[in-house]
Amino acid sequence: MPETGIEDVVLLHQLVTEPERGIRALQQRYGSLIYRIVCRVLPEYPQDAEEVAADVLVKTWENAASLLEDNRPLTPWLIVTARNRAIDRRRKIAKPTAELSELIDILPEKLASDGEELIGALVAQMEQPDREIFLRRYYRMETAREIGEALGINEHTVNVRLSRGRARLKKEYLKQMGRGSRDYAKQNGI
Repeated sequence: MPETGIEDVVLLHQLVTEPERGIRALQQRYGSLIYRIVCRVLPEYPQDAEEVAADVLVKTWENAASLLEDNRPLTPWLIVTARNRAIDRRRKIAKPTAELSELIDILPEKLASDGEELIGALVAQMEQPDREIFLRRYYRMETAREIGEALGINEHTVNVRLSRGRARLKKEYLKQMGRGSRDYAKQNGI
């Protein structure tokens, strides 16, 4: 796992020792990234998007000490936290769309929540362009068309790579999580 950059270490330390100043610095450095991710999930709910973005800032402050202690990279943590919080909010206010539930539906909720870190590591190990496609689709919430345009490939190819990647991801996840995951998956028909 990559280490936390020095600027992020300073920022996390500031969140622990001087929360008000730290939150302002966090907002300045990562606020637009967090808001963009949240808006991808909640485009028709701008007030909820603003609330979720603020919640992510507070959640970061609450977890700053453990992020420092574990030397966890801040940017991926923020991205995943923003995405997950936005998805949770969307579930509360509307039915999830097929697009939003694609990755979540790879595995039952219990397995997905227990192994979220493993899933992130498996995505990070993917070959290019699959890794970039997955990051753009499931972390930045871009559409297949947007991804295709950005990477210079057609939309159908993006969808095929996502489908094959999800299958490989599921297989590797179950392999690494061990027998308990396989038994759980078998019992639940996945």
